[in-house]
Amino acid sequence: MTAPDHDLRRKTVHGLFWQFLGVGGQRIVAMIPLTVIARAIDKDDVGLFAIVLTGIAVIESLTLFMGEQSTISSARGTDRRYLDTVFTVRVLRSIAITGLLCALAPAFAWFFGTPQYREHYWLTGLFLVLAGNGLIDGLQSPARAARLKGMEFRRIVFCDFLAAVFGMLCTVAFALLWGNVWALLAGHMCGTAMRTLFSYVAAPHRPRIAFDRDALRELLHYSKGAAGAPFLLVMVFASPALVLGRFLYDAQGQRDPGGLAEFDYASRLARLPEDIFLRVLAPVAIPAYAHLRHDTPRLSRAWLGAVRTFLLVGVPMSVTLAWCGSALPGVVFGDRYGEITSLFAVQSLHGGLAGLTSVVGPLFWAVGIPGKDRTAQLFRGITIYAVGIPATLYFGVIGFAWSMVAGILVALTLSLAAALRYLAVSPRQLLATMRDGTLLGGALGITLLLLDLVLPTTGLLRVLVAAALSGPVLGMVTLRLLRQRRGAPGVAPRPAAVDPSP
Repeated sequence: MTAPDHDLRRKTVHGLFWQFLGVGGQRIVAMIPLTVIARAIDKDDVGLFAIVLTGIAVIESLTLFMGEQSTISSARGTDRRYLDTVFTVRVLRSIAITGLLCALAPAFAWFFGTPQYREHYWLTGLFLVLAGNGLIDGLQSPARAARLKGMEFRRIVFCDFLAAVFGMLCTVAFALLWGNVWALLAGHMCGTAMRTLFSYVAAPHRPRIAFDRDALRELLHYSKGAAGAPFLLVMVFASPALVLGRFLYDAQGQRDPGGLAEFDYASRLARLPEDIFLRVLAPVAIPAYAHLRHDTPRLSRAWLGAVRTFLLVGVPMSVTLAWCGSALPGVVFGDRYGEITSLFAVQSLHGGLAGLTSVVGPLFWAVGIPGKDRTAQLFRGITIYAVGIPATLYFGVIGFAWSMVAGILVALTLSLAAALRYLAVSPRQLLATMRDGTLLGGALGITLLLLDLVLPTTGLLRVLVAAALSGPVLGMVTLRLLRQRRGAPGVAPRPAAVDPSP
């Protein structure tokens, strides 16, 4: 192995280690305010906040600026002039979007408003206040992306964790003090302010207003290639609020924001495989893949290694979550959040498929063809809305959950097909890579089902049994992966599970 190869491997493993610690810590911290909110704030208020946040996010995504991604991809990503240009464009965009959101606030209030909402809250005011969140976020240090490009993760992870802790404390305090939707809004904005503040601790930089022509040209070129992808992703992730918030009704024919709140909070637990790999692997994999973009054989081996890693960890995790069923959200958030039968099992299936999709997507962004990911997300969104709206009207929350599964299956199929073509990887190689994780997850699932026949469990006992059985399995798999020299993205040798024969 050459010195550059060894250095890339070392940085990749080091980055994965710190990202795993940081994301794991942030996930634990993020769960604390959710457990408080679920018990201190009415479900209807939780659903209303999800709707307000979604309306803002959809408009912001229309012109989402890909400054961080373009900095990582650019050869000039560490140049001060380039970073100042990124900062300038991002701030100007944030000011324009904030003004647009303020103008649209009355329209949002009319579209999402219901008599019970208008009776208790000034809806236009909720949208007006949250409109400033994007401006606060746009002030983040542009040098943060330069540290990611150099795969310097330790300081960033530590500062992100501190920001999460301070944001959590603010949210819990507001929830206990006010106990309504304004507490959620204030806590969210405090969290954004903490991330912006700590970004300058993680990556010190004194930004200046700058318009470098070459940098602007490069930013425009990258943004054009990614045009539409952020909006599609937001429309996908916002689909529960947009569909359930508008088309879900209770037995009295009134809109049911409580159902949206239960879906949203349960999905936060079910998305655990997706969150871990999207937030742990993607920030490390994109710069690692970018270093290998001109060496297709090594890039394909690195990508297959990432897929294998997810399946070994993500499949058993998803199987365990699905077996827990409504017991897990009921224990974590209270009985009110575990009332819809089989909802959490369907969401866990979606979380596992979405986790695998999150492993495939970074490849396209790293090699400069984000349009492939955009196409997959487009058809995912079409499927969710085309199936989800009628499914919600006829079958309620559970019908929409199945539409999410259908959408992610469409996106995963398209993404895998595009990745295999680009990397010149055969389906046989992919199946060999998937073998170990699939078998491990299947064996764990059969064990849990047999246990159900012998000793049925519910509530907290069911969660503890699932943790006792799956915990050692996931622990041993994780330790084995960490010890394998060939397990990290960006490493030259072929993963052991890949069959090299044609």
